[in-house]
Amino acid sequence: MEHRLLRYFVAVAEELHFGRAAERLHLAQQPLSAAIKRLETQLGVQLLKRTSRRVALTDAGQVYLDAAREILRRTLEAGEAARRVAQSGREELFVGYKSGALYSVLPEVVRQFRQQHPAAELHLRELEFSRVEAALSAQEVQVGLLCPGLRNPALASERVLRELMVLVLPLDHPMAQLDRVPLGELQGETLICCHRPLDAPAYYLEVYDAIREMCRASGFTPSSIQEVASEDAVASLVAAGLGIGLVSASFASTTGARLEVRLLDGPGVEVDLLVAWHREDGSPLTTAFVNLVREVGRQLMDRDSDPDLSIIST
Repeated sequence: MEHRLLRYFVAVAEELHFGRAAERLHLAQQPLSAAIKRLETQLGVQLLKRTSRRVALTDAGQVYLDAAREILRRTLEAGEAARRVAQSGREELFVGYKSGALYSVLPEVVRQFRQQHPAAELHLRELEFSRVEAALSAQEVQVGLLCPGLRNPALASERVLRELMVLVLPLDHPMAQLDRVPLGELQGETLICCHRPLDAPAYYLEVYDAIREMCRASGFTPSSIQEVASEDAVASLVAAGLGIGLVSASFASTTGARLEVRLLDGPGVEVDLLVAWHREDGSPLTTAFVNLVREVGRQLMDRDSDPDLSIIST
């Protein structure tokens, strides 16, 4: 349906007079009358009752008038919104991330991105790690921060951060007296860590299994492993005295005075963070965000290259 015909109909319906409507539209009356007849023919419905003295809306005409006004209003708003975006140069970028990125690269990347691209609108979506790849594949987000193990060949990725998992302890725990905790000291302890979901990518399972293997290599199995959904939950249970926990070093740096944090003495378990994007995405905003993630990740890796407690200083 032509918007021109809608405008013509609305003018006649509001004026209820072809002459006045024609003047309002800067048209001759005859072409206007012909246009309304063409509209009624296309719809197969009589919209107006015409006599020599008056014009009136039919019931169908009143319904169509309400709908036509709404269509014209939305069309006007859409045009105005498009012009505002064009004039301001505003663009949008959607980023999906697993929660762990909040404690490492993401805050600094967001700060720098907003400084460098003040006109851009940045949308951040925290997702379960298994959902980040799905959101990328469905083009719900343009950039993802997630664990290794991508399955979609249309996505490009690279590692931007590798960090140790460290031990978090209740403040009054005896192991808090040690600078580094030998693995054997974990024997008999309840170990709290993030759970291993069934839909986890292979890499995530490898990290989970590496914790058990680390203990087995030291000649013992933890008396109990308590699985929780997030590192925040690990910290809360450890602070409540329900066990000791393993979390990423970046998260451990946020625990403040609630917990004691120690490095393990011996082979450690490391976790990786990837940045991922569509291979065919040539958006300048996507490229800028990915480059910032690379740079901030590089800075964090350089800072944390010496395996001492500086990586978890507050």
